[in-house]
Amino acid sequence: MNNLNNKFQMPGSSSLPRARSTNSRIRNLVSATFLAGLVLFSGSVKASSILVNPGAETGDLSGWHVSATGYIFAVSTNIQINGAGSGNVLAHSGSYVFQLFDTTADSAFIYQDFAADPGSQWSGSVYAITYASNYFSPGADAHLQVVFYDVSNNVVPSTNSSSGTAGTYGSIFLDPNGSPDPVNITWITNPPMAVDTSGWLLLQATNLYSTDPATENTFEPPLAPITPVLTAPPGTAYVRYQLEFDNLATGGGAVYWDDADLEKIMGSDPDITNPPVAVKISAGLSTSFVVGASRAQKGERLTYQWQKDGTNLPTAGGVFDISGPTTNATLLFTNVQGPDSGLYAVVATDITTNTPPVTNSIRSVPVPLTVQVLSPLQKVNKLSNAGFEGNPLWPGWIPFNGSYFAVSTNVYGTATNTVNIFDGTSVALIGANGDRDNGVYQTVPAQPGTVWKAGGYAYVSSANDFDGGNTERIQIWFKDVNGVTINTDPTYESFKIYGLAYTNSDTQYTNIDTSSSNFGQVGLHAQLPRDQWVFLQITNVANNGGVGLGDDIPYTTLSNGDFVMPADAHLINYQIYELVPNANDVLVAPPYPGVASDAVYWDDQLLIQVTNVPDLRATVSGGNANLTFSAGPGLDYAVLYKTNLTDPNWIMLTNNVMAPLSWQTNTASVGTSYPVTVSDPIAGQSRRFYKVQAY
Repeated sequence: MNNLNNKFQMPGSSSLPRARSTNSRIRNLVSATFLAGLVLFSGSVKASSILVNPGAETGDLSGWHVSATGYIFAVSTNIQINGAGSGNVLAHSGSYVFQLFDTTADSAFIYQDFAADPGSQWSGSVYAITYASNYFSPGADAHLQVVFYDVSNNVVPSTNSSSGTAGTYGSIFLDPNGSPDPVNITWITNPPMAVDTSGWLLLQATNLYSTDPATENTFEPPLAPITPVLTAPPGTAYVRYQLEFDNLATGGGAVYWDDADLEKIMGSDPDITNPPVAVKISAGLSTSFVVGASRAQKGERLTYQWQKDGTNLPTAGGVFDISGPTTNATLLFTNVQGPDSGLYAVVATDITTNTPPVTNSIRSVPVPLTVQVLSPLQKVNKLSNAGFEGNPLWPGWIPFNGSYFAVSTNVYGTATNTVNIFDGTSVALIGANGDRDNGVYQTVPAQPGTVWKAGGYAYVSSANDFDGGNTERIQIWFKDVNGVTINTDPTYESFKIYGLAYTNSDTQYTNIDTSSSNFGQVGLHAQLPRDQWVFLQITNVANNGGVGLGDDIPYTTLSNGDFVMPADAHLINYQIYELVPNANDVLVAPPYPGVASDAVYWDDQLLIQVTNVPDLRATVSGGNANLTFSAGPGLDYAVLYKTNLTDPNWIMLTNNVMAPLSWQTNTASVGTSYPVTVSDPIAGQSRRFYKVQAY
């Protein structure tokens, strides 16, 4: 691993005094002595973990930074370990755990950073397990590490290092091969092939390693035994807690983790108690960063100074759309724009009542403000996070099973070719994991009677093909004002992607054979072209909620792909859904069981309201009637005419009129409408009446 690429970049700053006065050191010593006596007296006082989401109980990777390589998931105890018959995932506590693995001779890791001053004391531990049914393969290993870094992201050597350079505190290494010499090499062990909760192992950061990340070969005998309480050495700016799975080979298997624990045994003065959190926001909105800090003595005064990319911001603000001063605990932004993006941190300083006064400072870990400048098409899209760019989180979406992220460094299954990203940096991977129903969804408020269009891009790789009896599609259905599904309203679907078990002879499903009674729906149900991104639009109306295999053939299609919000509905439910047929499903034709290893990749989903043209204008020049109107992104338009208003039908002049795609998808474009002109030669015509229809 390249340390530079894997580090969370913290720009340096010359305004962070690290020296402590004699009085400050005495105060810290007294405080530490008191705390130690308190623990000894009560026998029950214990620092709590400062990690965010330490047991994956949010059901996702909230709070964690995630490596761009490897595979990292939060999995629940209702998920089977390795497909049918392997038993369910076990938690050390709660209902979720972290799963880390890699099959590409690379690494998978997650970490969190916290501000730390020299002399502060920390301890790190975690529970880990690997199952008999998904035991990791030779060439892989896993460990926990806790590392102190300086302001320039360099590892700060431990004062207990015999070489004077080692600074990575780590646990023992879990290795399927075990230790090559158990008598002399005690920091490597093969964990049990777990079949129940007795397989959970407690790992503590009580070894010292000379590389970052730690490896089995870089263990260093310390000057004195490493205790669970780690003291931040001189020069420390922040501490990192990291769980890591490394694989030098391409075998399978995984390590599962739970109850991650990083405890601040003794803090600093001043101290960061509630660090700022990262913000991702669309341009034009308002936001803020907030910090919580503490001081040791009531007589001390806390001050703040916010920084962007390592440089102090003007105290009065007035730059980067900052509203108000930059010397408060809260940093406010209004009408944020792209240039406001960057890494923000705050220096908290306490000033003593000594004469002369003594100042001590600590800087928060820099966190990003990411301002998303949207294209016109993105502005009118009613779906949140339509391109799945929240990796490792699902903002806007609710995943329910078999839902993962893929980035350009991932590969298709066990192949070597990397994932093709349609747009941005990540895509959604909806694939079977032993569950019948897999996918993600979100709900969007909408008024009854409004008209909508929807769709999204899908990709199936021949290197990790969509197999067996599995099917996958985009679905739309409706909910009432209380969020309850209205079963009497229709279910709309896109083209349905079929697994390879379906063939052209399955005319009921693939609708290719001209002898099929359903012929004419070709393109609604067939094999999706492989190895290319395909846009699937909501075009079909399905029976049975679009779920069952026996009765989900579309019975009609939507005109122009538009659908109308039912009168009793208040919410649109937009869902990407995979069905993996189980034993009950295959009792109905076709008898194809599902396959628990496949994938369809998804990107750039779209839900747009179809609105009327508000400003159709007509002028006559050069023998032409010139019709000008404002075209919205994502919509097509047809121009129709009559020579007499009493004529029964409108005549098509032209269709497929749209705003230029170069404008629709350009983040530099202004507004959400584009002037379009259509000309109609009217030589010899006395009059015509025109209308424009959006779809």
